Amino acid sequence: DRLRSRGLGDVYKRQINIWIAYRYFSCLMAPPVLMGGGMLAASLMATSYYNEWEMDTMLGESVCLLGGGTFFFTICCILFSYVFCISRLNRSAKVELDFLKQARMETFYVFSIIVALVGVVLKLYYMVAQFGALGWAELIVAKRMDDWNGDDLLQIPFYVRQMGSYTSIVAYLTVWLLVIMSISEKKNRRILRILLIVHLMFTFVDGMLSGSKAPILGIIMLFAVSFFFVFYAKRGNFNLSRKFFVRGLVVLVVLASLFRGLSMVIGRNVSERSNWDLLAEYCGAEIKNFDLYLQQNSKRRNSAIWGENTFHSFYSEINPNFERENGEFQYVGDYILGNVYTQFRPFHEDFGIVGIFTMCFFIAFISMFFYSRSTCAFIEPTKINVYVFIYASIAMSIFMSFFSSRFTESICRMGWIRSSIYLVVLVWFVKHYFCLLYTSPSPRDRSLS
Repeated sequence: DRLRSRGLGDVYKRQINIWIAYRYFSCLMAPPVLMGGGMLAASLMATSYYNEWEMDTMLGESVCLLGGGTFFFTICCILFSYVFCISRLNRSAKVELDFLKQARMETFYVFSIIVALVGVVLKLYYMVAQFGALGWAELIVAKRMDDWNGDDLLQIPFYVRQMGSYTSIVAYLTVWLLVIMSISEKKNRRILRILLIVHLMFTFVDGMLSGSKAPILGIIMLFAVSFFFVFYAKRGNFNLSRKFFVRGLVVLVVLASLFRGLSMVIGRNVSERSNWDLLAEYCGAEIKNFDLYLQQNSKRRNSAIWGENTFHSFYSEINPNFERENGEFQYVGDYILGNVYTQFRPFHEDFGIVGIFTMCFFIAFISMFFYSRSTCAFIEPTKINVYVFIYASIAMSIFMSFFSSRFTESICRMGWIRSSIYLVVLVWFVKHYFCLLYTSPSPRDRSLS
């Protein structure tokens, strides 16, 4: 008794929720704007392959769950904005690096670059020792296959992994300082700027060695969150010109055109695939895959363990023997659609239709909690705020909801809690050793921070 929809046109219409989200929050980095933007981008990409992927056969249930779940998330975020206090922009803020103790910060980054360099070299050493003297791309492929097959032949020592963790944590500070430098009217501190850029380069290299695009995309999102928070504070309002949006669109098109090249750098075999086919599989095919999943599974599956698909990362941490099957690869004709199904498949598998909306409510609560506290940066953009860093760490997971349940995979686990603790320690360290004393905030600002 399932009704066939008219295809993804209905899914696209439901993305009107991004307009509602942006009209209400005005900030491009607000949780519902991020999730709605990701879903809209995936819908538009899937629409461009309407005939090739047979989008006209989509179920009405698929359309309702995809559009309804995203819209429900937006409504929950609006409701939580009344629960959590969100700072409002009412004046332009000064954006300068006058608060830094430059000599100490430069010394800190010389040390951090050395740690990053040694960490990358040691990772390459252990990869070559295990897989042989292969090229860059071949080494990354070998590592990915080792991880994918569960062989775990590559054993990188704990202290080397911690060097990588240290580099990724310090990258939050690196990007934040670079953003302030780029927006500041003063273009001095040349040595520090060079050190920051070098550290960021090593962070990219360390991320590429994972064989995944996630670390690199995470840095891009970290830059976006840091940039917009500081940019809005300097302007004193949320108004963005059409010229700004056009430039942003050009940047996105350029990044999209480099997608195949990035895949090759991290060792993916894409020699017979066009850039846009790859991009469509990564950002768009998930919409069709979720519909195929519903067509093949009229009812939710009975999970052997509560939430085993939604919280599989957490279960894998606490139980090394926990196993979960990856999603099936889907095809339509000669087109490869991959094996990811948006965030809604694991929710549906574990908890059914009600679970989709329950999980959207849960994600909205967590997202708005950290977003509300990070908005203190609108008032004092150069006062280092750990909530900005923590929110930046979850922003990519919110945006990538069109891809998979990145939020529960990345955030609902012990590793993310440890990373958040490291960020708290980093911010405390920077405040006490690298910054001049801040002027005391007003009682209202203090309550927000």
